[in-house]
Amino acid sequence: MVPSVPHTFILITTHLVSPFWLLLARRQLNFRRKARMFWDTTPSFHWRQIEKPLFGWVRTIERIICSQRPPEMSGPIVNIFSDYSGDTKRSDYHVISVLYLDVHASAEWELRRRVIRQRYLADGRRISFKALGDRQRQSALVPFLQAANEIEGICITLAIRKSIKVLCSDMNVSGFLQNDLAFESKWKQRPFENMLLVTHLISVLVAGMSKPRQHIYWVSDEDALFANLARSRDLGQMLSRFTSYYVKQELGELGVGTTSMDEGDRYEEDLAAIPDLAAGAIAEVATRLSTAVGGVIRTGVALPFYGSLSPKTEFISSWLADGTQRLRRVVVLFERSGEKAFTVSRFNIG
Repeated sequence: MVPSVPHTFILITTHLVSPFWLLLARRQLNFRRKARMFWDTTPSFHWRQIEKPLFGWVRTIERIICSQRPPEMSGPIVNIFSDYSGDTKRSDYHVISVLYLDVHASAEWELRRRVIRQRYLADGRRISFKALGDRQRQSALVPFLQAANEIEGICITLAIRKSIKVLCSDMNVSGFLQNDLAFESKWKQRPFENMLLVTHLISVLVAGMSKPRQHIYWVSDEDALFANLARSRDLGQMLSRFTSYYVKQELGELGVGTTSMDEGDRYEEDLAAIPDLAAGAIAEVATRLSTAVGGVIRTGVALPFYGSLSPKTEFISSWLADGTQRLRRVVVLFERSGEKAFTVSRFNIG
C-alpha cells in the first residue's frame, strides 16, 4: 500500500540552467580530460533493487536495466525528461521514453550542445522527431545525438501494444487511489492509466538510481498529461506517492514541470528532444515490424525485417542500439500474449 506521508514534488516554472552551472561544467570537463590521461574513468555500475514492487513487470524491467549497467550518478542534481509517441491510429504501440541524467557529470554534453546550437540552430528552433523534415534540423541530428553520447545517464523507452489496456490501474489500485486521493482533474481511463504508468516508471528509476539528498527535477513535454495546472498537480501528487513507497533514503528538493519553462537557450527543450526522438523512432520500428511478422512481435527470436524505415528512424534506431556509450539505452517491449496476458522483454533493434 502506498504510504500516507509522501515526498512532496513541487511545481517548477523557472529555468533549470544558470551561469554557475556552465562555469562548473567547464571546470569539470577540464578535470575529466586530464583524469583520462592518468586513470580509467569508466562509470561504476549502480542499481538499488526495488523492494516489494507494486506490479510484477517491474522485476523484468529491473533485470533489463541492470543488464545495461547504468552508471552511478552521484552528483547533487538529477534531471529527468520524458516524452511520448504513438497516439496516432497509424501506430500499434503507445511509447514512453524517459531520460535520467546526472547534471554535473554531463558537462561535455552541455558544452557540445551549445556549439551545435550556435552552428546549426542559432534561430532557436526545436529538435523533434516530427519536425525533422527541414534541412537545418536534419544537419543537426547527427552531431546532436553524438553529443548526447556524453550524457551520464540512461534513456529507457517502453513500447506498449495498444491492446494491452491496463498495466497499473487495475481495480484494486484504481479503487484505492480514487478513495484515498483527491484529484483535481477528472481523468478518463486511458489518460489515467498513462499518468499512473509514467509516474510509476519515474519513481522506479528514482528508487533504483538516486542518492541521498539529491535534488531531482522531472520535466515533461507539454502533452495531454500536463494539459492544465490541475493535471500537473495530480501528476505531482501521484509521483510523490509512488516515490514515497519505493524510495527509502532522504531526498533533496523534488520538482516537476514542463518544457514551457525553457527561457530561450533550449536547455530543457534539447534534453527533452532525446526521449522525443527515441519514442518517435521506436513507435515506427515496432509498428512496421509488427505488421511485417503478422501482428505480434515474438520474444527470444531474431526476426528478419525486409521493409523500409524512414531515414531518420534508421539513424535514430542505430543510435539507440549502440551500447558502448556513456549514455545507456534500454528499449522494453510489452507485447500481447493470448487474450489477457502479456510479455515484457528487451527489444533488441540492432
